[in-house]
Amino acid sequence: MKRTAPLLAKIAVSLGLLAYLLRTTDLAALDQRVRTGDTILLAAAVVLYGAMMLVSTWRWRLLLQAQGYEAPLRHLSASYLVASFFNNFLPSNIGGDVIRVRDSTHLTGSTTTSLAVVAIDRILGFGALYLLAVVAFVAGGQAVRHLAGARVVLLGLGLVFSVLAYVFFRPGTARTLMAASGLSAFPWARERFEVVQGAVHVYRREMAAVWTAFGASVALQALVVWYYYAVARALRIDLPLAACFLMVPLCTLVQAVPVSFNGWGIRESLFIVYFGQVGLPRDNALAFSLVGAGLIVLLSLSGAVVWTSRGRGADPSGAA
Repeated sequence: MKRTAPLLAKIAVSLGLLAYLLRTTDLAALDQRVRTGDTILLAAAVVLYGAMMLVSTWRWRLLLQAQGYEAPLRHLSASYLVASFFNNFLPSNIGGDVIRVRDSTHLTGSTTTSLAVVAIDRILGFGALYLLAVVAFVAGGQAVRHLAGARVVLLGLGLVFSVLAYVFFRPGTARTLMAASGLSAFPWARERFEVVQGAVHVYRREMAAVWTAFGASVALQALVVWYYYAVARALRIDLPLAACFLMVPLCTLVQAVPVSFNGWGIRESLFIVYFGQVGLPRDNALAFSLVGAGLIVLLSLSGAVVWTSRGRGADPSGAA
């Protein structure tokens, strides 16, 4: 019951917001915009989605290689597809991370090590998303700087990433925090902390791999923005590219807060606010968000095919 209540609350938030937005939007205009969409540009968005999956998988493989583990790209690709499916159909993105940790544990032999690799992968992704948003905010000028909450979100996350960078680049900081919290008194916590610390030490020595993975993260997040921009063009929405490069990262960062079912409702509400601030109507924003996110959900069903086709005894990591 304790686990069900938060899930039901998230579903209620998403359904309530979506019902309100649909009720207060010109549904005829929304339907017309979706029906007359450019299928060629939507196909281009699908191609961009495929590129996103490839870059994501390559970044994960690079981080595993930095730890001394080799895995065939096709096995990691299959695992990432399954993870994407679970990300979209479970109540949080953590479900997909669990799949990746489980699959890579066959390779690393340690759940904690696999968790550390996936955590670094996630942090680099959010860091790249933040960098894109900052660059768009600075370069976009007054045309985008007035977007609601942009300064607050960017300043707040800047503080978070500064703390994470300090902990990463200052050996001993995490150990001091561990001791101060009292967790070092528990053997199970201390053992897992040592494994994570070992993984972090490796990345400190392999900074070339870390920076390459960060570069891949920037490319990945840029592809995400171009994916949504292609959706906007397919729906004949005159969304400026500069605004898209700030809106999409901001919405992605904000919807990561676990108050709704995978961001549904929150994402659409934010896009409506942002579209209004650049002079675009509600139906444009709702069509943009629903088609963009809905297409990703449909494409992630390929992960369900991979999941069901796996043999019970198969080793998804590709390890011998």
